[in-house]
Amino acid sequence: MLIEPGYLFSQHSLNTYVRCQRRFLLRYIEHQPWPMPEDEDPLDYQRHLARGRMFHQWLVRRHWGIEMSEIVEACEDSLLRQWWRAVETLFPWDALPDGIREAELPVVVSLGEYRLYARYDYLALDPQNKVAVIVDWKTLASVPSYQVLRERIQTRVYLYTLIAASHVLTGGKSLAPDQVKMLYWFANYPDDVIEIPYSEAAFQQDAHYLQSLVREIGRRPREAFAPTEDSRLCAHCQYRTLCHREVITSAEEDWLDEEIDFALDLQDIPELEY
Repeated sequence: MLIEPGYLFSQHSLNTYVRCQRRFLLRYIEHQPWPMPEDEDPLDYQRHLARGRMFHQWLVRRHWGIEMSEIVEACEDSLLRQWWRAVETLFPWDALPDGIREAELPVVVSLGEYRLYARYDYLALDPQNKVAVIVDWKTLASVPSYQVLRERIQTRVYLYTLIAASHVLTGGKSLAPDQVKMLYWFANYPDDVIEIPYSEAAFQQDAHYLQSLVREIGRRPREAFAPTEDSRLCAHCQYRTLCHREVITSAEEDWLDEEIDFALDLQDIPELEY
């Protein structure tokens, strides 16, 4: 059995599986080191990755009350400084619920015989009025549609996990699904804030979908983890040399968003589960 009971799934591992089963196998099961594509200079990609990680780290420091002005002014990356000015002046901080506010909050919940992990960029929770907002900072080059974001694995995992863990986070009763929402904010498009509401029906659908998905993965034999049929997704996948894939055109969405999330998750996951 490749995946034992108790295995810890996350939004980025599930999203990887849905997009390319072989990439999931190589990265999350076999922990395959990435070969370097012979025909591609990775420096630009790595700069984008480092910039996204730094932006998230700056927001954590802001949450801790660290004075950021000197750090920002000393940064030579003009785009990173632009993102920072945008989040300071245009993000709707005052519209978030009062009460508990946490940055980079990790949560682990049970999902059938497996476990599901989420790390929220920012969570604003008012236990008294029973309302919560999950904030996710995005540094993508374009803004996905509302429908794409609503059906995104990350959205479904984060909203589902918040409801499953809410009785602990509030110190009492669970939140109802219609008391929470997810807010996506785009550093390159700071006026484009997309809010995803939740509902009991959506929560039940997500529970069924996620449980079915992890059961499918857990029962899949090694040889059944096939490469994606959409070769456009191979354009920015450094495993493609192992699959002998030649790429002509690139998909609109690459793997950068997953890489930023994955890099931020390379921290200890607490043993406390909800």
